[in-house]
Amino acid sequence: MSLPPAMRSVLALVACAIAAGALPATVRRGAATSAAGPRFAQPTPASRTQGLRFEGVAPGDERVVLTAVAGARPEARRLLDAVTGLVTVRVGPAGATAAGYTQTTPTGYDVQLDLGLVSQALGSRGIDRLVLHELGHVVRFALVDPALLRTLDAGIPHGYGCEDGTTGACAKPEERFAESFSKWAMGDIGVNLDIGYKVLPPSYGLEAWAAPLTRLSP
Repeated sequence: MSLPPAMRSVLALVACAIAAGALPATVRRGAATSAAGPRFAQPTPASRTQGLRFEGVAPGDERVVLTAVAGARPEARRLLDAVTGLVTVRVGPAGATAAGYTQTTPTGYDVQLDLGLVSQALGSRGIDRLVLHELGHVVRFALVDPALLRTLDAGIPHGYGCEDGTTGACAKPEERFAESFSKWAMGDIGVNLDIGYKVLPPSYGLEAWAAPLTRLSP
């Protein structure tokens, strides 16, 4: 989740901003990156019996993340449950211009979440969007083939604006998918939630857009 240019100077002094309660009003996610090439880790019988792995995460932060996942609609939970055993979650700063990112590894996926930044700026609703967006990247890597991604992307309006070549009409298909997945999983199109890549919801509705996902056999 990258941050808008106007806020980057603020986050350069993030420690002072947090102490003063002066957090940015708008945050965006960092791009997903791949270290594993075109072949991504997929669920196995062993991984399906495991949940998220947390590394160096406080119990309270674990509960926040697990609550976000538990709150996803059942159809989305089915996909998330198939992939979470491949995911290692860490909590902390995700970079000067990011609130979270997802990275592939040879055996799974690393997810970094800046829960403190998002919590103070946007509250629990923002945290839910952050968590489900990043896990949406994992769903895409592990379960969605390129043809299905193209089909789903065709149903998402191109939006407006273009900051740093990453938002609105310039948002990449993988970010458009993760944004739309998180909106569908939450049942929340994001009105008055100033977070993300300025990706508009599908014009024919999230339910119809996600119908191909509900037919996946993860």
